[in-house]
Amino acid sequence: MSASRVYLALGIPLIGIYFAFPAGGTAQSVIYEWLGGTAVLAILYAVRLHRPEKRLPWLLFAAGNALFVIGDVISDLLVNPTVPSPADVFYLAGYPLIAVALLLLMLSAGGRDRRAALTDAAIFTLGFALLQWLFLMGPGVRGSGSRAEHVVGALYPAMDVVLLAGFAGFFVSPAWRTPAFRYLIGAVLALLLGDEIYGLDVSEYAAGDWIDFTWMLSYVLWAAAALHPSMRELSKARRLPALRVAGGRIAVLAAALVTVPAALLVQQLRHKPLDVYVVVAIGAAISLLVVGRLTGILRALERIRTRERAARALAEEAQNQLSEQNAQLVEADRLKDEFVALISHDLRTPLTSIVGYVELALEDEVEPPLDEERRSYLEVVSRSAERLLRLVDDLLFIARIQADSLALEPKELDLCTLAAQSVEEARPRADAKNVTLSFLGSAAVMIEADKGRIFQLLDNLISNAIKFTPEGGRIDVRVVSGRDGVVLEVSDTGVGLAPGEAELVFDRFFRSSSATAQQTPGTGLGLFIARAITEAHGGRISAAAREGSGTTFRVELQSRLPESSAAGAELVA
Repeated sequence: MSASRVYLALGIPLIGIYFAFPAGGTAQSVIYEWLGGTAVLAILYAVRLHRPEKRLPWLLFAAGNALFVIGDVISDLLVNPTVPSPADVFYLAGYPLIAVALLLLMLSAGGRDRRAALTDAAIFTLGFALLQWLFLMGPGVRGSGSRAEHVVGALYPAMDVVLLAGFAGFFVSPAWRTPAFRYLIGAVLALLLGDEIYGLDVSEYAAGDWIDFTWMLSYVLWAAAALHPSMRELSKARRLPALRVAGGRIAVLAAALVTVPAALLVQQLRHKPLDVYVVVAIGAAISLLVVGRLTGILRALERIRTRERAARALAEEAQNQLSEQNAQLVEADRLKDEFVALISHDLRTPLTSIVGYVELALEDEVEPPLDEERRSYLEVVSRSAERLLRLVDDLLFIARIQADSLALEPKELDLCTLAAQSVEEARPRADAKNVTLSFLGSAAVMIEADKGRIFQLLDNLISNAIKFTPEGGRIDVRVVSGRDGVVLEVSDTGVGLAPGEAELVFDRFFRSSSATAQQTPGTGLGLFIARAITEAHGGRISAAAREGSGTTFRVELQSRLPESSAAGAELVA
């Protein structure tokens, strides 16, 4: 249990015990002054315990309450004291110290320009000051008695105004959310409540009266506020929340404006002096502050509108620039694809000639026959030319996809037969790498598809698996009938895919991290083309990690080719 709760658990029951003893007796005096004295000591102990950034406000709280305690002790010791008595001096000296402490905490809390918040506090305080004058200070000044009695009678409600001014200014700071500040609220309100009730009819008060509850509760709450760890936050600089035109602030402004006519009406009904000069002065001050506050609100709204218009203009300008840039990017992308298609088309013709003439040069019937060294040179040229020709074919294929010109020639096919044939054609490459390549399937699985494109799909998937499966690995090609079509799977025990690459592997020119690390040759077009062919047939392709190691590529195709295929859709990496 925190120290503040311990003090509350001890102090509040002690207040109840106070009223169990005879009114005005020594026991009551001891309890009353013990609560005040321990509250002062608790505040000083809390300053040393929690070490707030600003100690002066809390030391002033302790000093103000100490003056109240001294005044209590003097009041108990004096018999028939004069007015003003020494106790009044100590009581009146304590209020400014507490008000200054509240203002210091408010200023240390920091933030943006707080003129609007302080204006609200000033309006509230002036309204309270008017009520204090009409109901407490004015009657005290005009009442019977000596001038000293009049001054003292007016100073007590005036000190309450001073205390409320400090309290109202602090309440607009962002620290009000802390438990320590809520205890401070209770302490100030309890003190003000006791003072107001006492000031309405001083002659009715006697030691041990129920009003003592409010003053003792104030002592207990001052100590609880200091002992709570959140007291450190009250003196920390922080940003003020944005001041809004909230209902509470509008209510304060409205109540302040209504205070003057309401007070005049009440005084008229009570047949009491109207104090016209005081009412006019305070009413004029409140009106000017309210006008200033409303002016500030209107100016703030105008600034907001100005910033909003400027932001909207910037947003529209940015939107226009973005649209222009998007159009430029689309045009650049189109020109790039057109350039790639033209270059690829122009490259294909000489490459075809190179491949053809190299094949003729490698024939055994060539006279004179080639020696082994020249034959090896031509074989290198042949492999490189064929590789380059495949790359050109891939680029031309992608260009057709981008141009929505991928035409399909569907017919009834047995996917098992096509897959088995692709496996047999790829087996020499797998054997050369010591990779086991097998086909799992027997019964015919009929689909409607383009035979050439399905062969291309199978070749891309199987070639990709061979490329990334290390020596001694295994590749399984499987064809099965599904619920709504057929399923083709190519599983390998290769290097696999890194987390997050399963969705990216079908993007144009994408190279997996394992391919980059192992410097495996490739362009990143094979799987992109596989996806394009699959989607052109109304199917779906996906990649997933195989149990153990490797990757499984799964192609789901419909038994019948849809009337409107996805071949014409632009596929962007």
